[in-house]
Amino acid sequence: MPANTNNVVSADLTVAKTDLQGLELAEHHFGPLLRPTRATKSAWTNYSINRLQTNQEYRTVIPVPRNGSEDGSEEDSEEDEYDEYSDEAWLFDSVKACVSQIEGEMGFEDATLQKCITILWNETVLDDEEPRSTDHIVRIYSPTAPMYIDVHFQYYCRSRLSEVEWFYSLGYKIQRRLSATAGNALAIKKNFKMGSPPEVHTRNGWQTLCWGYYDDSDGNYGKRWRRIECGEVELHQEGVVDVHEALFGELEKPAETDSEAMLAYQRSLVRGIRLLLAAVGISYNVACTDDERDRGPHDLMLEGLSDKWVGRGIRNACGLRLARDAEEERKGAMERQEEVKGYDEDDEDDDDEGDYDDDYGF
Repeated sequence: MPANTNNVVSADLTVAKTDLQGLELAEHHFGPLLRPTRATKSAWTNYSINRLQTNQEYRTVIPVPRNGSEDGSEEDSEEDEYDEYSDEAWLFDSVKACVSQIEGEMGFEDATLQKCITILWNETVLDDEEPRSTDHIVRIYSPTAPMYIDVHFQYYCRSRLSEVEWFYSLGYKIQRRLSATAGNALAIKKNFKMGSPPEVHTRNGWQTLCWGYYDDSDGNYGKRWRRIECGEVELHQEGVVDVHEALFGELEKPAETDSEAMLAYQRSLVRGIRLLLAAVGISYNVACTDDERDRGPHDLMLEGLSDKWVGRGIRNACGLRLARDAEEERKGAMERQEEVKGYDEDDEDDDDEGDYDDDYGF
């Protein structure tokens, strides 16, 4: 996907049409911004040019005017439309639905956050209405600061005669210093390491959010196959604070003695991570109190067994530990051990290895 020179030039001309610079330029094209943070004039100008050029080169979740048009002509709208029956439509529709939910929770007007998301790469294959595989990159432009976060989701899930192939990796990168150039999806993809799910997002500033897969080593395939789940949430509290500050600005941590304010603070951190998931089409409601329940997506599998370890991992990284977490963690570990034990005790011979491919490729 090489850069389209005509779109880049038109974005430059759009900027040249106005004498505005810095924050005023950003507000002119993308406002109203949400409580914009203080930054240099050049930082906000670069943000505006980067976002304009990237939006003209790639598809935004919410259609935006192209070629310098200020009013969004019918021709512009048609260019941004996608085939609602195509496999790629799944990502657009899922992102809109997931992000819209978070907008509602935060009391924002519809599309306040959706308009900040640009899809840089989208290779999705559906099995009926659910993704069999998807590999996509989205960019979330901060509505408060001259920054963006790139999010990458790689996923594969396919049922075979006696087994299920399943693996995924979800990672992100915060970009704090923007250049006045369009995003380049092919250049971004070169950052990802070919290998097992835990290794994908380990280079050039990328950070792993979570990953999971069914282990097929030691002959775990065919009729003897068991759901031997491997997976982890690799978030830490410093990282979740960085995500929130990049997206919504600085968040003051309240005193530990103020339980109500502390819960609100932790919910805000959780919501920042949920927005990263929502931006790649993943709806995950993370419980923040004992009377709430973790609810993962219905059309994607982030956990391979019954334990909701993704929700618990996000919650714990945000400094929130529920009374039931320890027990559910223990039961989850026992469930995984039972799967491994069941495999070890199954001595049935199986010469049918099927066509399982363990290179984690698409």
